[in-house]
Amino acid sequence: MRRSRMIALVLVCAVGWAYGFQTWKTSVRAEAIALGLEGKPFVFRALAPWIAQVLMALGLPAGLALSVLVIFSAIGLFYGLKYLSDSFRS
Repeated sequence: MRRSRMIALVLVCAVGWAYGFQTWKTSVRAEAIALGLEGKPFVFRALAPWIAQVLMALGLPAGLALSVLVIFSAIGLFYGLKYLSDSFRS
């Protein structure tokens, strides 16, 4: 059970990284997203650019900051869904 969870977590991180790499290939687009200058989809309002700006202030480039943000969001979704599925089993 633990091994399959670790494999799933690595897969979630890899997919998040690939999504980030394909979404903001250039640093100009990544900076526009992080600074809130580009039109945002419905679920990508104020929190994601704000956190990306904080990560950029810590020294990360815009593309890496957004990729880290997507990966941590995917990990949070993974554990949220795990918690939800465990709550129905008990």
